[in-house]
Amino acid sequence: MSCVSALTRWKQPPQVARTGQPEGSMLAKVIMLKKSWNTVASAANYVVDDLKKAAEQPEPGHYGPEDGANYLARDGVLEAASFNMEGLNPTDPDDRRQIIKWTDSTARAWAARSRAHPKTNPFYHVVLSWKAGEQPTVDQATVAAAKALKAVGMADNQAFFAIHRDKDHHHHIHIIANRVHPEHLVLTGPPRYDFLVLDKTCREIELEQGWQHDNGPHVVIDGQIKRLTHALRRQFGLETDKSLAPHAPAVKARMGEVKAGLPSLAGWLNNKVAPELVATQNWQEFHRACVARGLRVVKVKSGLIFETDMLDKVTQTKASAVHYALSLGRLQKRFGEYQPPNIPIGQTSSTNRSIDGATYNDYVARVACGTDPDSQEYPGCTGRGEQRDQARMDRAIARTALFEQYKSEKYTAKDNRKAARLELRELHKAEKSDLLQQLAASKTGTLAHLQNQYGSQVARLLWAAQRTAAMEDLADRQKRERLALTHANAMEWLPWLERQAALGNEAAISALRGLRYRAQRDKTKQKAGIEGEDLGHTAPAASRENSIRGTVRPDDFDIRTAQLRITPEHCIEYLDTHGTVRLTDNGPRIDLAQENDPQAMHAGLLLASQKFGGEVFVTGSLTFRELAAKEALQMGIKVKNPELAFLAAEKTRDKELEL
Repeated sequence: MSCVSALTRWKQPPQVARTGQPEGSMLAKVIMLKKSWNTVASAANYVVDDLKKAAEQPEPGHYGPEDGANYLARDGVLEAASFNMEGLNPTDPDDRRQIIKWTDSTARAWAARSRAHPKTNPFYHVVLSWKAGEQPTVDQATVAAAKALKAVGMADNQAFFAIHRDKDHHHHIHIIANRVHPEHLVLTGPPRYDFLVLDKTCREIELEQGWQHDNGPHVVIDGQIKRLTHALRRQFGLETDKSLAPHAPAVKARMGEVKAGLPSLAGWLNNKVAPELVATQNWQEFHRACVARGLRVVKVKSGLIFETDMLDKVTQTKASAVHYALSLGRLQKRFGEYQPPNIPIGQTSSTNRSIDGATYNDYVARVACGTDPDSQEYPGCTGRGEQRDQARMDRAIARTALFEQYKSEKYTAKDNRKAARLELRELHKAEKSDLLQQLAASKTGTLAHLQNQYGSQVARLLWAAQRTAAMEDLADRQKRERLALTHANAMEWLPWLERQAALGNEAAISALRGLRYRAQRDKTKQKAGIEGEDLGHTAPAASRENSIRGTVRPDDFDIRTAQLRITPEHCIEYLDTHGTVRLTDNGPRIDLAQENDPQAMHAGLLLASQKFGGEVFVTGSLTFRELAAKEALQMGIKVKNPELAFLAAEKTRDKELEL
């Protein structure tokens, strides 16, 4: 865990722990749940990752909708536990179903006897995170979760948590608590300003368990927990001035990017447009800058909203969420009272054409077509050349045609989706009616049979349990069918690409590989591998010029004798004679299963030299990069890593000395 320290002394500031973490990182974060509440199942399945882990493995070479954005799926070890529920473990499917039933029944009993608003969500979701390098045990996490629940007044309530260890930057736990007290059936907690209560609790946990201190409202000085104001935290270098930097996109915007596979409006504004708008000097200049970018400024009671068109729908984001200086209050301090735009209608269209690709729609199209220079969909470290330029042009043409097909289908899919939903709704209604008739017809006989064995009172209870189980089974199956229909008809860019890839569309497969590279490029920097821009070579390995001729021993790994296996993500795994994966070709990356594998490194360089045109970029530890670069130079392959340029210079000097 991590945090900061506080101060009460004014003249001589105390020594505060510096964490080196990004400013404003928080140890405790309260997750806002939807106002409407039906069941806690969705939150439980997310926390335990049940939807991904329970899916059946597809056949090799198959890439269906059930895979989803699996290049973002968790692969970490997950441990979990519960509180006040007889030790039920959320990772066990049977226990998890029991947890869901208990918590839901408690919440429904409260809703039935109280006058609370029917949309009040009785559940509470909070995340506690640790700093990079800190790995809490399940016992430490259990203590931390129990302390957090006690701090917000839910120590006696039903709750469960799970540890997520998949993030490189931190390990964290998700806690889901039922706000309804199981005995008194009243809402308990959280207190007002619960984020401050949790922040102080985090400092207490750090002191008790010996974790590092993180930046937050509460800090530790001389073993005592103190609270600092924003001004004091900025004064002592623990927090930066928010007005100096744009905000990161909101959680919903980032989740939208993951779901759709395209940049969000908030992300585009943050990265491309915010500096232009902040630099304006008055209201009309501000409006002209917005119009030039295809933005409409909407003034509402709470502030300003940026609005623009995205294909077939309007999308919005708050101005203050893009940049601290773009809130209505701060703009009014600079420009005076708000003024609406005063731009002639005829000037609007010409202004939009003044900047090539200026609008959000244009930017999304460039990213989808792989023509945006800043999207980094493919590693750009392997230089240029006639062959490389031609490959880029071919990709752009194929992807542009693919995106045009996507837009055409998106515009016409709405009616088809509506008809499919209505048809499924009628089918489910008929199935429910049939089940109710079957249960009614069998009730008399079943009750008579049960009464002979258990008596009339127990028989009625058992019949109610059987009837409820049958109805729940039907409801679960129908829910899965509704979700499957939603996914099958989803028209976001990513699920549509997945459907096209399942049909064997090479442009869609290439686009999915590019998305996977973009999503994981930061994570794979420390992973042993070889990157480059795929030029589309498909010649068999044995016929390539760089292939080594000769006899291969059974225990050796060679690119010519490796077994090939196609993964659901359309990657190719290279296996040795024992069936062990040694290399994985991901398109723009070739990953080694083990860093200290010279045979796999040599084979990977051979493959990369053909795929990437004899120029590669090496990732991994410094030791691996140097070894791979030396091997590549011996093989006549150019290595484009700037930090390894000295190796090429040394080889050149050695050749000159030999001459």
